[in-house]
Amino acid sequence: MYKWLILFLLMAVPAFASISILGPLTGANADYSYYDLDVVLENDQYIEGFSGSSGGPENTTDRTYYEYIYMTPDSAGDDFSFSNYSSSLQGSDGSTVDTQVLLYDSDTFDLANVITSMPEIFNSSSTVGFGGGQSLNSGQGTGTGEGAFDGLFDLEEKEYLVVFTSFQANALGSMDIEINGPSDLYFSTVPESSTYALLVGILAFLYIATKRRTD
Repeated sequence: MYKWLILFLLMAVPAFASISILGPLTGANADYSYYDLDVVLENDQYIEGFSGSSGGPENTTDRTYYEYIYMTPDSAGDDFSFSNYSSSLQGSDGSTVDTQVLLYDSDTFDLANVITSMPEIFNSSSTVGFGGGQSLNSGQGTGTGEGAFDGLFDLEEKEYLVVFTSFQANALGSMDIEINGPSDLYFSTVPESSTYALLVGILAFLYIATKRRTD
């Protein structure tokens, strides 16, 4: 029975989110914290019909896929850096280097409003349709090419809902992201529906196994 339980638990681990976090990493500057994030855009989270750029979805059959995580700085400070240094995304028109990072105040926004509503912080370029807010300087992510986010902005000491996406239609794949700043960052996720299903399956299995042993 324990072998089957371990197998169920191993299956449940990666289902919590499609974002892997390595950090804080040891850097040359001891006053800064470094985090490496591996984000995978899968086909389970998306909005339909959103046109965020000139090359973005143009009709209701196109999808904008995204992943999200909650992030809280240990303290407020200047020069928090978000950089997409590598990516492997495939959209309707083939490979793309267009990547987007959108930060919302978790107290005022939820997942029902992401992407279609203006974020508090976002990467700024001529192709991003948001106005106002605190823009992240657009630029060339190392090893990625023009269109990847790479810049600095100020963070407050509060929880942010951080959304990673691409405004190219139907883009799926992975992006490697480095985040660093003058304080530690704390990340948390909400289990996806597939995780809940696995947990229910584990509980049902334990109930049946226990009942058989007692009968």
